Amino acid sequence: PLTTRADRDAAFSRFHDLACHGVTLNARPDHPPLVGRRQVRFEGFPTGQLHQDGSFYAAQTISLHNDQRDADGPQQMSQRAFELDLVTLVQAAAAWAAETGAAGDLMLSAALHRYDGSDKLVRLVVNESAFQRGPALPFPTAPAQTTGDLAAIVSDKREAVVVACALASDLLADMGAHQPHILTPEGNILTDRLNDGFRHQLTGWES
Repeated sequence: PLTTRADRDAAFSRFHDLACHGVTLNARPDHPPLVGRRQVRFEGFPTGQLHQDGSFYAAQTISLHNDQRDADGPQQMSQRAFELDLVTLVQAAAAWAAETGAAGDLMLSAALHRYDGSDKLVRLVVNESAFQRGPALPFPTAPAQTTGDLAAIVSDKREAVVVACALASDLLADMGAHQPHILTPEGNILTDRLNDGFRHQLTGWES
């Protein structure tokens, strides 16, 4: 139950600890938790909601930056950062569902949105220093959806990568990428494709 302030504080503290022990350190929601009806709301990175029935919603800021070669061109989106953040959100969703006593299949949906609701073009980049330019396209309008075994995702980080890879594959395909750059369908993270900054973000992951 998430009825009282004490209930919400205790639930958020457990979730905060679970989220911060994922594949990356990128999920660090801010204290204190906010009041919601049968839910806990939180802000920070990510911002979201923990519902009493085990469902979870989160929004993580996407890494967009200007193109150094074309200042007036479309912004660039870091594909590697996006893929790692997606793994983290899958783990956070699974951790909360398991915490509330849920079991069975976990249903997940992921989408890309802009704050202003515009359809500005974005270009995916996998390595900012390499001359590798994909097509400039708007964010896909349709969300990606998949299911995964909740117990497996909670107990094995590679299962979370499998699920995140499926979501990333659908979203990135609509942006001109043939496949994820660092996530594999077998549940691996290709750490040799990460620079030192990204490798430093990984927790409990062996190459």
